[in-house]
Amino acid sequence: MLKKVLLTASMTAVLATSAVAMDGLEVVAEWNSLPYAVKDAKIKENWEKSDLYGKALIMGAKVDSDGSIYVSTARWGGPSIPSTLSKLVKNGDVWELEAYPSEEMNDIANASGLKAVLGFEIDRNDVMWILDQGHVAGGENKPGDAKLVLWDIKQNKEIQRYDFPADQADPKCSFLNDLAVDNDTGFAYIADSGIFCDPLHGGLLVYDSKANKARRILDQSKFTNDEPNFFFNIGDRKVLKNGGMRTGADGIALSADKDKLYWTNLTGNHLYRLDTDLLRNFDTSETVIEHGVDMVTTLPSNTDGMTADDKGNIYLTALSLDGVMKLDGETGQLSRFIFDPEMKWPDTLAWGPDESLYIVSNHLHLWVDGDMNFKDPDVPNFRIWKKSGVGKSYTTK
Repeated sequence: MLKKVLLTASMTAVLATSAVAMDGLEVVAEWNSLPYAVKDAKIKENWEKSDLYGKALIMGAKVDSDGSIYVSTARWGGPSIPSTLSKLVKNGDVWELEAYPSEEMNDIANASGLKAVLGFEIDRNDVMWILDQGHVAGGENKPGDAKLVLWDIKQNKEIQRYDFPADQADPKCSFLNDLAVDNDTGFAYIADSGIFCDPLHGGLLVYDSKANKARRILDQSKFTNDEPNFFFNIGDRKVLKNGGMRTGADGIALSADKDKLYWTNLTGNHLYRLDTDLLRNFDTSETVIEHGVDMVTTLPSNTDGMTADDKGNIYLTALSLDGVMKLDGETGQLSRFIFDPEMKWPDTLAWGPDESLYIVSNHLHLWVDGDMNFKDPDVPNFRIWKKSGVGKSYTTK
């Protein structure tokens, strides 16, 4: 069985020490194959007999106020993955994925449960905003599959949900990717990559939690779809090997004062921005919104995950640069903030309670190409990195 971390504790310590000496980084968890802690006998049996067994892909990670780490593993490969949202729990020296909030909530047969979570956020109140894109193995969504669930971690209960109708998240085309949360106004902003149709069906969604309603904007626009003829490499490898990857709106972040919304398209290198006062008024016309889009800068690398701190700085993963970029909130200067040659496909960013920035790297390009070595790769397939002393989450302000 592959239910173990492929590096020993001593080897992990050497790697972590090396990373700290080089970049002020440490590796807090790593795997070649994701180990799930499954209690339900039927779910466990289905998983262990599945062709996907041992081949799940970690995508997102977030950290609550107690320092607990949660991860997402969207069911892109199929329904047998035990949980799409999990909490990391220690079993000896191994970090395992335990279904969160419960196995029942993650049960693929549960009509109101979680189907395929990719993006999620934990706000300053320890409320987890769970974005369920719904699609399992790319299949068409049924009503209620694509949704946003607000879960109170401290009280361990659901406090709100919103099911996206077909005109906001197309049952066939949508790919709800990530979100940014404004506690003060109750708004959330969501990136839809729209990858399941050609041409892409990218767009942004604005959700008002106080009114429990949403609106889709910039649908299939040049600001939310892929850029024509864009291509990129990870090292010397083309992404993807059988044809260029095409992905629309992906990384998304709010400024510390919540006045600006930033986003990028994964297959593109432009950073866009919009005034959020335009978006919080659902009567603002699409024409006004389109004319309000500002192209901030051309990035030296395309990006996947984004976040912001409480000082106004924006952090963006750099896919072709093996690290993280930083956009200075005061000067507008863009710089390389984190680099490690083993940080292949830095996917998601998260904030810890100790002012640390967490980064997930997952070699996604190898997984999508079917070329991932789950037994003995030169570099662990999946890592959660931590850089200390960076700052506080944008949600804290």
